[in-house]
Amino acid sequence: MKTLAGMLFGAAILVAQPPPGGPGGGSGDGIWTRNAAFGEIETFDLCNGHQPGNGQYHHHVNPVCLRAQLNDNIATVSSGRLGTQYAEKAAPWSHSPILGWAFDGYPVYGPYGYANPNDAKSAVRRMKPGFQLRTITQRHTLPAWVLPYLPNAAQTLTTAQYGPDVNVKFPLGRYVEDYDFVAGLGDLDQYNGRFTVTPEYPNGTYAYFVTVADDGSPLFPYIINVQYYGTASGGNAPAVASDAVDYFTSGALTQAASADPQLGKWSFKGSTQFATGISGFDPSAGPSTTWPTNKPAGVNTSGGNAAPALADVQRVRYNAANVFVNSNDLPSYTIGPWFDATMGGGVFMNFASSTSQQFRVPRAPAAAATKAASGMGAVGVWVNGVSIFNTLDGGSYSNAAADDQGGGGITPHATHLSAASFERGPVAPGALVSAFPEFNSALATSIATGTPGASEWPLTLGGATVTVTDSTGAALPAGIVYASPGQLNYRIPAGPATGFARVAITAGGATVTGNVNIAAAYPGLFRQSADGLIAGQILRVQKGVQSYETITAAPVVMGGDELYVILYGTGIGASVATATMGGTGATVQYAGPQGTFPGLDQVNLLIPASLAGKGKATVVVSAGGKASNPVYLNLQ
Repeated sequence: MKTLAGMLFGAAILVAQPPPGGPGGGSGDGIWTRNAAFGEIETFDLCNGHQPGNGQYHHHVNPVCLRAQLNDNIATVSSGRLGTQYAEKAAPWSHSPILGWAFDGYPVYGPYGYANPNDAKSAVRRMKPGFQLRTITQRHTLPAWVLPYLPNAAQTLTTAQYGPDVNVKFPLGRYVEDYDFVAGLGDLDQYNGRFTVTPEYPNGTYAYFVTVADDGSPLFPYIINVQYYGTASGGNAPAVASDAVDYFTSGALTQAASADPQLGKWSFKGSTQFATGISGFDPSAGPSTTWPTNKPAGVNTSGGNAAPALADVQRVRYNAANVFVNSNDLPSYTIGPWFDATMGGGVFMNFASSTSQQFRVPRAPAAAATKAASGMGAVGVWVNGVSIFNTLDGGSYSNAAADDQGGGGITPHATHLSAASFERGPVAPGALVSAFPEFNSALATSIATGTPGASEWPLTLGGATVTVTDSTGAALPAGIVYASPGQLNYRIPAGPATGFARVAITAGGATVTGNVNIAAAYPGLFRQSADGLIAGQILRVQKGVQSYETITAAPVVMGGDELYVILYGTGIGASVATATMGGTGATVQYAGPQGTFPGLDQVNLLIPASLAGKGKATVVVSAGGKASNPVYLNLQ
């Protein structure tokens, strides 16, 4: 178990460090094309989806929430203010369902298929892509697999076409061309598919597969690579053929359910419910049918849902040649929030919108003799009507400019999370925050741990200083708890104005910035595991004698004793705190400063006797009208 001191002093990596990211765009030389999973992943929500300025919600990588809906070997880890976290189930696995359709008409499956592509009785395993990072230090040549995609470039490039040397700023994996395809390395071809039998196609079909690592993280090329395997005659459909007939409309089938996968596998179960999203301006407010909610005055955003819109596929029509699908491009699982540390309050300015998409999927797919580029934008459609995008984010390297152009946001900065919950979102005056560097930034020149003084942490630590400039322009120094080049824990000063603030971390002559949203109160609770187990102690009163017990995953035996749970958090502020435990009100005996570590809050709760034998009891602490991230303990 992590000790509380370990959580404060840089060891609180309960959730993986946020990966680098930024929004999309397009320009540059078009030779070294940037990988969306490198350039945009910061802006993905917990469902791995986000949107450009036009509001078209989409996935470049593993659509984990859709997979959870379709029971595709997914386990729930925890649920909180930012949504639900999932993980890959341990074996044995079942064959993945059809998750969508590429615009060449071939199905897109989840990550699991038959070990022997010709034998439906063979074991099911996680499909491995055939790509690996190249062993290069200079970007002077292209991998052979990408040459048909870049017909104006030879494998050995001219000086004017060179990419940047591999270094900290331009690491391997930043560009699509940083990957080599090795035949036989994995299960799939360079387009990320293979010919195989499947439950829906017992006689075999070509199919694409979503690719993930053992821990569920995306593996290049993720879904569909930069070229289609088949002839891409599908796509956006401005018009529907006059001979097309309805299969599903107005929330109901218009005929008997079809055994044809291209008709029978669309997801209709959420088609009569409104889509819901969570706004990053206040995730504790929960999902809403309109968004963004609680948007501060003066904040500019694009997209958004001003009126509720129905989710999932709304209409399916077909003729002999094509299936026509209408959707609002919004799923029935909750989407958002979206963050970007470079933008106002650290919230991504683009919001999903109801976009009234009409797609066409060909019914008789065939391998293409000449493979066409899948290009930017939608390359297929998920079974819930949401768009599939490929691995490109629109940016590419400009040899003349010696940097990427297009894509936006790929600049050194720091992203800021609650040091307790490890969530993005608002932070409160006096709260503890963890900052992480992105895109070749360093937050300190050495590793150091602060020693708490009478009221504050040191203002300089590990060669770093932190300044918080609030919404009035007041620049306030912040005390530092822990400093290292890769993580810096600090305390928001006690007196900033609420609203958007800019945080500047200066070390070694360089300043790394990022934006936060300061709220009067925004409680976060420490947890000792990714699923939310409380970091704290149990105080047991037995016949007038007090004893303390460390909380572990093992059940707490209540045994008729008077029990209190002592938990720790940050961001509660001066607000009166309330709490629920196991869905019932819990008496707050104390809520306020812990007393030893500035910025650390302590909450003492009487455990209701009625919860004996409850099992997993979720605890939520509210302050200033804001609910904390949920944590739990097991009660017996």
